[in-house]
Amino acid sequence: MTSSKKYFVTALLVLSAAAPLAAQRFDPSAGFILNLDFSRFRYDDSTGYVELYHAFYPTLVTLDGTPDGSYRGWIRMTVRIRTKAEGVPVVHEVNILPVVVRDSASLRSSMSMVSASAYRIPAGEYFLDVLAVDSLSPNRRDSLLLPLSVPAMGSRTMVSDLELCSRITEGASEGMFVKNTLEVVPNPSLAFGSAGAPIVFHYAELYDLKAGVRYFVETSIIDNRNTVVRRTGRWRTYSVPHAVDIGTTNVAAVPSGRYVFSLRLLKDSTEEVARSTKIFFVSNPHLQAVSATETSSAATELAGLTFEELGTEFATARYLASSKEVEMFSKLTTADARREFLGTFWTEVGKGHEGHEPTTRVEYQMRVTSANQKFRVHNREGWRSDRGRVYILYGDPDEIERVPSEGDSKPSEVWHYYQIENGVLFIFADRSGFGEYVLVHSTKRGELQDESWQRMLR
Repeated sequence: MTSSKKYFVTALLVLSAAAPLAAQRFDPSAGFILNLDFSRFRYDDSTGYVELYHAFYPTLVTLDGTPDGSYRGWIRMTVRIRTKAEGVPVVHEVNILPVVVRDSASLRSSMSMVSASAYRIPAGEYFLDVLAVDSLSPNRRDSLLLPLSVPAMGSRTMVSDLELCSRITEGASEGMFVKNTLEVVPNPSLAFGSAGAPIVFHYAELYDLKAGVRYFVETSIIDNRNTVVRRTGRWRTYSVPHAVDIGTTNVAAVPSGRYVFSLRLLKDSTEEVARSTKIFFVSNPHLQAVSATETSSAATELAGLTFEELGTEFATARYLASSKEVEMFSKLTTADARREFLGTFWTEVGKGHEGHEPTTRVEYQMRVTSANQKFRVHNREGWRSDRGRVYILYGDPDEIERVPSEGDSKPSEVWHYYQIENGVLFIFADRSGFGEYVLVHSTKRGELQDESWQRMLR
């Protein structure tokens, strides 16, 4: 009755089937989240091809540390599709998704892990039930139950569901997200904005097009007042009955909010033949929170810095930035663009950014300089070290306990901050014996926590 095809991909992650070794445990401080989207395509006149898109945040997954410094966990995902009337299952499968984070620094990243699965399903009315469980902490889970209508496509001109994507690359021949010679990477969160996904890529399939007919393909973004805030269109004549439509829409200057992405197929630019829509979200807080005057003032401080110097400055500020901001900065190709970005970034940092206390660019750069002086080991700059990162983010500790090597025990340092969260500590160990102290445990929310950290000193 059905068949399925499954494929998975990760962003900045390594998938591995190896079992974790007993080591440090990373327990997330926030709830486990499943982002889910789906699109329906035509398989034949009476059967649909349903693609599910899922995204998880590895830093919201319980992970065990390994001797090589990486962290590993698993997500157990169950997909059920059953008929709405009788409850007859047509899909019931369980997949295990391994998650590997390369190092402790990556535990602060908000990069998501994207995966997908696809199923051939007869036309009809169904329920879609998806359950995702954090395998190392089974009480941490998320689920969605959605109605799923699979229409009979027949032989009329139609547009498939829209797939809104983080990237579409032409000319692809193989890969986990390749279809119709395109690599189509979905964005299951349906969240876009200047910090990391300023471009909305769309993919849709057009069915039963009429030869010789001149179609107008229109894409629009519509706000919650039903006002069109973006609209583009182009004339197309198709030589084949089925075709693909792809395109891009820049939403970096669109105010934050909930929107509808619309694709319409028209004849003579007025007669609508088919339409497909999808709700998505835009987050551009800088458009509301940062005035042009404030941004200009911050950018003035950066005047005279070269393209490379601006890149170095943002690299040292990565501890304050989201992964989306890091990705967006990497795409800037001119000094002026980097300067404008950093002007906005430092203005937001001055008000408190990504959960950090407000600080100024000058104060932050002074801490970076001090970290380089205090924590440099061999040729590695101090700001890149674990102690340097903690110092830059939280300042001088109120007290430092230095524990020398004794017997088989490695040297360690315990940093106390009495004014943060009613008192927190950070424990660093010189595991290599060459003076490079790494974080092995902290009581600060959102930092690495390992109650059995003492074994890391052996």
